[in-house]
Amino acid sequence: MKHDDFLKDLHIGEIIREIAKQKGVSSKKIADIISRDQNNADKIFRLNDINVEDVVRISYLLEYHILDFITQKYLSHLPNPGNYVKATSRLMKFDIQKNEVVIFDPFSNCDFLKKTHIGQHIKEVAKQNKWNIREMARQLNCSPSMVIYIYKNKSIKVKRLILISNILQYNFIAAVYLSQTTIAFALDIVDGCMLSLDSMQMRF
Repeated sequence: MKHDDFLKDLHIGEIIREIAKQKGVSSKKIADIISRDQNNADKIFRLNDINVEDVVRISYLLEYHILDFITQKYLSHLPNPGNYVKATSRLMKFDIQKNEVVIFDPFSNCDFLKKTHIGQHIKEVAKQNKWNIREMARQLNCSPSMVIYIYKNKSIKVKRLILISNILQYNFIAAVYLSQTTIAFALDIVDGCMLSLDSMQMRF
């Protein structure tokens, strides 16, 4: 596929490693949540690209909007799809023992992934653009059989989805995943100020 030079500095495994380090989450816990061999758990951090569904599951474990972070950096130039309303419902409680406010959502889970078929979404948007399989293959600089493979697959890797989003000028990450993802996170009280874990300064 072409037009992916702007993604050379995107390393999904490194992003996950940095967040996991800040949250104190082991690679074995991450491997477990995505059903990977725990003996090779550290390999996750070395993966340049990861299946988008696995990134959603890891996001819930780490209590951090990884896809939102990536979208803001690599897809912010695209208009938000009309059906994208980012999930923001939260419940609050104050943990006296830990001296912190905890924001949580009892509905935070990955159940929506069972019904999500990204290939069908891509096929529909391509159809709206009046692109047949040959045109889609030309735009992606791949074979028609690869396009058919993408359409038939329930999930896709993050970088490929970013590339397709740019080619079709449609933010699939926002429309298909972020619109249905609600990540619970905690607010620590430090010197009377509440600091959101979701506003951490990430450096890569």
